[in-house]
Amino acid sequence: MPKADVLVYNIGQVVLFPRKPLRRVSPEAAGIKESYAIAIRDGNVVEVGPSGIVKSKYECNVCINAEGRLVTPGLVDPHTHLIFAGSREDEFELKLMGYTYLEILKRGGGIYRTVRMTRNSSIEELIDKARKTLELVLSGGTTTVETKSGYGLLPEHEIKMLEAAKRASKDLPIKVVRTLLAHVIPEEYLDKRSDYIKLFDSIIVEVSKRKIAKYIDVFCDRGAFNVNESLHILRRGIEEGLRARMHADQLEYMGCSLLAEKVYLDSIDHLEKTPPKNARIFAVTGTVATFTPTSMVAMMEIEKPKLVGELKRLGVPIAVGSDYNPNNMTPLQQTTMDISTYILGLTPLEALAAATVNAAWNIREEGGQLIPRAPGDLIVWDMENYRWIGYTWGYDKTLAVISKGKVWKNLIS
Repeated sequence: MPKADVLVYNIGQVVLFPRKPLRRVSPEAAGIKESYAIAIRDGNVVEVGPSGIVKSKYECNVCINAEGRLVTPGLVDPHTHLIFAGSREDEFELKLMGYTYLEILKRGGGIYRTVRMTRNSSIEELIDKARKTLELVLSGGTTTVETKSGYGLLPEHEIKMLEAAKRASKDLPIKVVRTLLAHVIPEEYLDKRSDYIKLFDSIIVEVSKRKIAKYIDVFCDRGAFNVNESLHILRRGIEEGLRARMHADQLEYMGCSLLAEKVYLDSIDHLEKTPPKNARIFAVTGTVATFTPTSMVAMMEIEKPKLVGELKRLGVPIAVGSDYNPNNMTPLQQTTMDISTYILGLTPLEALAAATVNAAWNIREEGGQLIPRAPGDLIVWDMENYRWIGYTWGYDKTLAVISKGKVWKNLIS
């Protein structure tokens, strides 16, 4: 009898998802099954099928009786700012008093404040803080996460952040995808923007040489980089062998999302101010539309983006990310998934797809499915079926988390 490292059986409902992203989400397309079991060996799914059949075929080192509960793939968070120092809880109060994000930035707060604290921190301090967060998100069901630099701005500090991201996940069963982010112009370069663009070119070259990032990213928006600057940075990153993604249209619409017609982008993130007519660009280019609903709450802007309905109509893959950062201290992707039903109007199944299979495609990584040869990433939820997503929220609903074939958490007796 073959052995399984982990066998999860007596599953009430399982959402398998196909290997490709879901452009239109339905129960049929999602591959929903009942009374199933999943066998995992050597880090990957080896068999999925009716519970009685699969259970009878394998000896298991760890056997988990789901007791009729919901099982889904592990969550994938395609947008975080995991590496930073300090906190900005006082700015939360300022926002409640009516100060805008840009007003706080002009007062020396916001990104620049985090930049100062991050530059003054050692790589060991950044690693320790990030590792604790990774352990937390793993316990909440996130098994793959993307994270960015962008709080160093100068070469040595950007590289320090990416090295910290690389080392923070050591010996943890979680995949961390690293991104070099052109976040804002440093304070010391505000009156010499072109000089900083040249300096950032050198950062791209060094990061590519060290192979410490998969992506180039740029914050194209008011108070950050303009359209032409962003286009230059993206093209330079692509020339050096990095894949490309971007922050766009969060604070103001300046035409940033139109850049998808000029460079190939795996994802454009935020999109709060993107006009619905731009959805056609995503449909033509294959770019994933990624929203960060908890960030919208943190920015005190919770109006549903007008783009969502048109994206769904055109069959554009939608992903969601936590945007965990010092301005949005919400690290759990399950919270993002739940909140997206309220802020974006996604159905529970659409929200699950956005946080799994589509999020994995967003960062061009395996994961987000429970099919043979897929990574052994799964969650046993304290829920009966996927319709409870968003219906209940505000607490950790995971009972068991298996990541890369390893049992990270198991609260089931």
